[in-house]
Amino acid sequence: MFEHPLPLTIKPVKLARQEGKLTGFMPLKQLVNLAADCVSDEGRVEADLELRMERSRPELHGSANAAVKLVCQRCLEPVDVKVEVNIALGFVQTETQMAELPESLEPFVLEEEEIPLAELLEQELILALPIVAYHDACEPYPYEGKEEAEAAVADEKPNPFAVLEQLKGNLKKPD
Repeated sequence: MFEHPLPLTIKPVKLARQEGKLTGFMPLKQLVNLAADCVSDEGRVEADLELRMERSRPELHGSANAAVKLVCQRCLEPVDVKVEVNIALGFVQTETQMAELPESLEPFVLEEEEIPLAELLEQELILALPIVAYHDACEPYPYEGKEEAEAAVADEKPNPFAVLEQLKGNLKKPD
């Protein structure tokens, strides 16, 4: 189904007027910020997008998904995470247009006629990443020498009440 590469940039207004469909994939390497959150930039993002005009407003509807490798927060090893997102964007140029958007659409402010598709997909997928990634069953990362380090720190610290102990001893001596 996702046999064709997606374009690097799109003209959303023009595509919406033509009722364009974009179905394909994009290498994860092209989504720089998303790849930075991952252990590896190998893999791809697949998207099925449809652009259309609604009430003279360009809209983008569809879905995107990616299989990424994140760091497991228990064992610190890579974990495969499937990220899926439904996209419903309304392209606007002014705050007035933004206020008129229905609640079902997220606003996307068009500053130029052409936008990078990778950035659009990247923003949506980053928001869908789990806050904490972990395996269903794994052993916590073994912190070697944790007990010894805690004991050494406890031995190194001077007793803050040692000064009071000396003062207490001086108060009893004036006999």
